[in-house]
Amino acid sequence: MFQYVRIDDAVLPALLDMFDRLGEGSQVLTADSPHPLVRHGTMGQLTLIRRGHGYITIAGHHQTIGPGDLFIMAPGCPHAFRCLDGELELGHWHWPQELLDTDREILEPAFAFAADGAETAR
Repeated sequence: MFQYVRIDDAVLPALLDMFDRLGEGSQVLTADSPHPLVRHGTMGQLTLIRRGHGYITIAGHHQTIGPGDLFIMAPGCPHAFRCLDGELELGHWHWPQELLDTDREILEPAFAFAADGAETAR
């Protein structure tokens, strides 16, 4: 349902540039940002952690996240992101792009991360 890839520091600048060119823009979260659990029925999703630290829950797995973490999600994969402190910047790319504004289901409006202490699954 998903794949986690740690991007090497030498490759990260090129991948950040690729995400910039894809055109979706970045999502910046703070500790006060909403953190819904969502899924896409038809779209797949790539998410690259650009900067900052936080947590992800993805298909029932929980882990800490930081710059260079890449998640490849198949359609139907439930996921939520939470900022640890400061700012967490995410780069997303969804496909097919024409469904970007319509293919999002909120499963839980405010997902409860376990006492803000996610397990590390690396």
